[in-house]
Amino acid sequence: MTERNEIEYNWYEILELEYYPVAEENEQKIKNRIEEKRKEWLRKETDPLNGTKYKNYGELLKRGVIESEMLDSVKRKEIIKDAQNKLFEPIDKFLKFFEGSVITSEKIQDIANRTKRKKELIKKRIEENGKIELYDEKIYKSYCECINRKYEFLTVEQNLKILDKKDLYEFLNSENINAKKFNKEGIIEAVKEKRKDLIKSDNETSAKKKLLTECEKIFGSIGKRNEYDEYLKYLKYIKVKKELEEIKAIYEVTDKQISNEKSDNFNNIKNILNSEREAKNIFIGFCEANKIPYNISKSSDDINRPQNTYKNDNNESKKLSEAACERALNAIENFRFNEAVKCLNEAKYYWPENPRIAMIRKRMDEKAGASSNNNNYGNNNNNQNRSSRNSNSNTTNVILIVSGVILFIVIAVMIFLTMKNMSANSSDDSYSLKRTQSEDNFPKETSPTSETTPENNENTTPSVDTNHETINGYTYLKDDGKNSTFSKRSLGYEQTLIGVEDQYQPYMDIKSEYCNAVNEIEKVDKGIVPGTNTPFSQATYTQVDDAYREYLQQIAQIRQVVILAIANEDMENEVGCYYKGTHWNNANSQYKAKQFYNDEIDNYYNSHRN
Repeated sequence: MTERNEIEYNWYEILELEYYPVAEENEQKIKNRIEEKRKEWLRKETDPLNGTKYKNYGELLKRGVIESEMLDSVKRKEIIKDAQNKLFEPIDKFLKFFEGSVITSEKIQDIANRTKRKKELIKKRIEENGKIELYDEKIYKSYCECINRKYEFLTVEQNLKILDKKDLYEFLNSENINAKKFNKEGIIEAVKEKRKDLIKSDNETSAKKKLLTECEKIFGSIGKRNEYDEYLKYLKYIKVKKELEEIKAIYEVTDKQISNEKSDNFNNIKNILNSEREAKNIFIGFCEANKIPYNISKSSDDINRPQNTYKNDNNESKKLSEAACERALNAIENFRFNEAVKCLNEAKYYWPENPRIAMIRKRMDEKAGASSNNNNYGNNNNNQNRSSRNSNSNTTNVILIVSGVILFIVIAVMIFLTMKNMSANSSDDSYSLKRTQSEDNFPKETSPTSETTPENNENTTPSVDTNHETINGYTYLKDDGKNSTFSKRSLGYEQTLIGVEDQYQPYMDIKSEYCNAVNEIEKVDKGIVPGTNTPFSQATYTQVDDAYREYLQQIAQIRQVVILAIANEDMENEVGCYYKGTHWNNANSQYKAKQFYNDEIDNYYNSHRN
């Protein structure tokens, strides 16, 4: 500002010479422009509004001030810099707030309207700044177009799954054919040679033969190869779509701005695409389209970080917090509230903003309130008769309110019931003892009359629960010695969907069954036996494991049949049900869905496909 104040007259502006992006410094052209302006100023000296200004310019020209400053290269540089500063000063006031983030075309237009500067000039300034990224709406449009296309690579996907390969490039590499290095002719020749070596007659060899045939078609045509590459991008975008839908769901619940620094979903998108720029542009486009407030920033630590290592710096802490939340839920379902409180405190230590903590606390309060009557009943074994009398008294009070006129009848009834209860003491005591043994693991509420009882003395060694066992943090009934009832078998889904003329209704039915199976199998993370409402504490580990395998077998075989029968299937996205494993399974047998595929389904497909 000080330097600009020293320049009273900026001759580049007054003479209307170019000073950005490339300043006019040809001295002959400068002299010609000065002469043109001299004539113009002379004509305008009589202007009623600006005549005085033009006379002043004429006087400065006569004294040689203009030429002395404009033909001095050092002074000329100062005038150029001053002109450029004045041009960009109003723009820079806005742009400094976008440094380290992304700016959209709508924001650029807004700045242009407010500063009276051209949009292209603002874009140029952004490029010179180097700390601001321009939002490229073409990337989001490309994403939207790709996600809505349909591709025909069913045979490829079916056989890649058999060989456990991600795509054709990985398959060819496993066969020592570098598709990215060889040209079209080289790939085709190598594929033909490789096929000659495939002489076995098993499923794996059959899959390889089919894939090699597809490779000839795809890599033998530039258009077909480009289509396959677009399909691979489509598969990535399907994963991105799921993350974006979660972002939308989070906003709809929290109604808070989405930040790329705090959003695990955004980091997941970066890792899926292996491109921060593409991730940002798709994220911004989605938020703009869905009117979701967002904040995109780039920390200094991210500038030198390799793209394929983008992870949330707090990711490990968040994982630990989530694990503690899961343990808290399991403790609550088994009425171990003290343990649940410790787990929630641990979750808060690792991630104070974890939104699940408040929800789990609410669940614990509801569960504790619902079980308070049962706990009080189990904690006071010696007061069983008194509890019965109190219950009868409460009933009597209700009767008195409703029909006070029959008070003497109620008193007679109370006496009768009391006598009956006294005669049933022995059976009540036995029932109370059993009830207590089944609730030894439940938290006990103390009362003023029972603070000194052994049950409520924290220094007293807790009684051993002989009826339950804990395995990997989950509590079950002790093993009763019964064998597993689970059996691997075909569930018959292939007969309803493969080889039928009209697949519409069978496909709708099988999708409904799939969602039901996913919902049931996820019960284990709530401490419930799949297919029932029975808590783990009332079932053996073998019973839980059998139920889990039964529903996982259902999920696996539905997947297997749908992949074979439905072209371009996208079942999970269509129904919104996703099986991604469970914490219980990870902590125990770690079953995989593929373990429950059945050869009878493949055989049925081979003999009945259209």
